[in-house]
Amino acid sequence: MDSDRKNHPAAKDALERWTELKQLRGGHEQDWEDIARLIRPQRGGFALSDPTGRDHVKALSSQPILAASSFAAGIYSGLTNPANRWFGLETPDEDLNAWQPMAEWNDIATARVLSSFRPALSSFYSATFQCYSDIAAFGNAAAYDELDERERKFMDVTLSLAEIVWDIDAWGRVSEVVRKFTLTPRRALAFFAGRGDLPPKINDLADKGDQTKLVFYHHVMNDADWRPGRVSNRKPWKSVYVCDENCWLVSEKGYEEMPYYVPRWDVDSGHTIGTGPGFIALASARVVQQMEHATIKAAQWASDPALAAPSREDWPLHGHIRPGAVVYGGMNIRGQKMLAPLQMGNGIGLTDAEKAKKVEEVKEAFHYALMTVQGRTGLTPQETLIIEEAKMRNWAPHSDRIMEEYAAKKVERRFRMLWRAGQIPPPPAEASGLPLGMRYQSAASMAMKAREGMAITQFIGNLAPLAQTDPRYLQRLDPDAVIEALHEASPSLPARMLRSREEADQIAQAQQQAQQQTAMLEQAGPLAGGVKDLAGAEAAMGGGME
Repeated sequence: MDSDRKNHPAAKDALERWTELKQLRGGHEQDWEDIARLIRPQRGGFALSDPTGRDHVKALSSQPILAASSFAAGIYSGLTNPANRWFGLETPDEDLNAWQPMAEWNDIATARVLSSFRPALSSFYSATFQCYSDIAAFGNAAAYDELDERERKFMDVTLSLAEIVWDIDAWGRVSEVVRKFTLTPRRALAFFAGRGDLPPKINDLADKGDQTKLVFYHHVMNDADWRPGRVSNRKPWKSVYVCDENCWLVSEKGYEEMPYYVPRWDVDSGHTIGTGPGFIALASARVVQQMEHATIKAAQWASDPALAAPSREDWPLHGHIRPGAVVYGGMNIRGQKMLAPLQMGNGIGLTDAEKAKKVEEVKEAFHYALMTVQGRTGLTPQETLIIEEAKMRNWAPHSDRIMEEYAAKKVERRFRMLWRAGQIPPPPAEASGLPLGMRYQSAASMAMKAREGMAITQFIGNLAPLAQTDPRYLQRLDPDAVIEALHEASPSLPARMLRSREEADQIAQAQQQAQQQTAMLEQAGPLAGGVKDLAGAEAAMGGGME
């Protein structure tokens, strides 16, 4: 009944949790506003009830914005580049993963999940770049995904931090999210069609074409009453949609996996909010803004100075003149000028070198030197690998967290969604009961692997001249181990291209037997010819010898 949905306890809890968690991060939001103003102008309005109504304050320098954008692009290309096979699926058992049937299944499952991120089926990659841009600036980002059965697409979106609050559990993992968003009546009816029941008033507003923005909340948290293995309608994650109108409960359902992702760049133990490169660059970005403001003001004084006049009567044009105009009263009968520019000083004392130093500090916070080196011409493969290694060293502690809190969770959820939809075939029976994990293959990690492959190739090349003096050098090499190491050094290569050791042994044995048979036939050839010649000779002699 409608009366049961009005002032519902679950709805009240969602509103209260939003208020509580919003107050706890008030100190961070002050810095976020400055970061948005100077570094990420697309965002802001964190302290407003409606972030879309914020005032857009224009930054005076583009350098911090460009540095942050370049950094986000570097993360995108290095971590989840659509041109790379940036992850793989495998079990904890390395021997089982190397087994040919299991390796082929891992390839199939990985390809199915990777394909689900394609633009035709999902907006993952465009949303992910927005996510990395928020991480670069604020050190935090918020994302959400679900399967839209009507469009048969995965909806991956990056949300503004202004509409998301979250909490963590005892292990520091995000365990609760409240999202506050607005919809017009007609958009609300379209969004919640088949999802829940809206207050009757919204139908009336929609019929009238009302454009009032209605406030909704989405509260997702652990379901305390859910137990693994128990047969029930409950799911691990409880989902509550609430309308602010009369504290109305729109729906109460659940998720198998947490649909919200809150990746963070750098988080101290026990802290809920992270910090990022934008926070490090903020001090220098503020100085750059003040320097640019001072320079512009000084240029304005120099190009359009104030004029000093003895009285209002000597300024008949009400303080406005233009080039080529006649200023009556600007000179007296003795030829003395009655108007003079007001000199405010000889300059502000700022040099280009001082401003360049502050800009360089901003770029350093965003690892600008490393980001802009990629794609330059004239770099050798060895130099490119060194650059990728430098990125990996700088990102290692942070990229691992991004993968743990964002990409790995998204891959796991996407795999489970595809599995439930019957889009992934069952694995070999030998893998029954084993967990399936994600193997991360970033551009930086693949560069490290590629360097290992180059080292193996160089090592074998060094052995070649030595083997001419003693074959023992090459006899120490295990061909199977070498080819497996080279294949592992190229993680983007599919496992199905390699045969198993047993299958290779069978082929080698069959080839050896074939060679032996050929050799026996070749040896038997002269003997058979001799016997034939002998028989012919006997026939010619009239029946042979006694």
